[in-house]
Amino acid sequence: MQSVKIKMITFLFSLITICAFAKETPARLNFIVSTKQTHFDQAPFSFQIQAKVMRMFHKKEMFVIITPSTKNMADRIISILEKKHAMIGNIWFDSHGHWQRRRSLFEVGKEEFSYLTICDSLLTANLQRLAPYCDTNSNVGIGSCYGGATFTLPAIETFPEARMNGDSLMIGMSRIFNHATVYASESFVMTKPFIMSAAYALSGCPGRKKFKDPIYSPVWQRIGTWNCYSGKTGTFLTPATVTLYHDGRIGFKKRTFISFMNNQHKLAKIMQKLKRGNYNIATLYHPA
Repeated sequence: MQSVKIKMITFLFSLITICAFAKETPARLNFIVSTKQTHFDQAPFSFQIQAKVMRMFHKKEMFVIITPSTKNMADRIISILEKKHAMIGNIWFDSHGHWQRRRSLFEVGKEEFSYLTICDSLLTANLQRLAPYCDTNSNVGIGSCYGGATFTLPAIETFPEARMNGDSLMIGMSRIFNHATVYASESFVMTKPFIMSAAYALSGCPGRKKFKDPIYSPVWQRIGTWNCYSGKTGTFLTPATVTLYHDGRIGFKKRTFISFMNNQHKLAKIMQKLKRGNYNIATLYHPA
């Protein structure tokens, strides 16, 4: 009988401890951040629609922030986190990459973040406002093409060779977000249907003619390749191919996109047909 009482007391004590720990442990929320469009752009429009649909089924843990600026973004995210007494679990920055600028970057509204700006405390002030809500268990996704590129672009016309420096951007983002883990791509980031289906919808081969130029060879050679920087260990990992789950969590597939035979065949055909002149070199002189 005494043994039963001891077991009951031990069980109740354990239950109280678990409940107290659960109460003290803040919830983790996931955020999708995308720039508010001033004119129709198919890629972000498709991404935003799909994210909003998923939000309908995951209202407790996922929030979609369509924003014109980092200030507006930070204001809204902090308001949600304070109201929910929560931390950032995952935050994904949906953005275009801009090849003509010859560097890895992502944008929120008209604000650009690259290795040139990520260490500027004035320019990143609104990103830094989110730091208290992040830790080494937070994940940050740079959802722009070549956002984590580490290759060097060759010299062309009057432009000298240029390293993309996506790794520097990733390290800077991790430091801002309190040593979070950061994911970014060496190659193209797609916006396919069912983009938040935990599949390979973020990776693939764009069909537009301008991408079928040898100037994009480094990108094609790294199709589906993502980098991962752990702020906790200060090291880079290659997590295979990154994916998004229905609730906005960032994950990665066990197999790389290019490990599938049909993707290898498709890539080989594209590489053979790259044609100089498909990309308009003049855009390098007038970057967007």
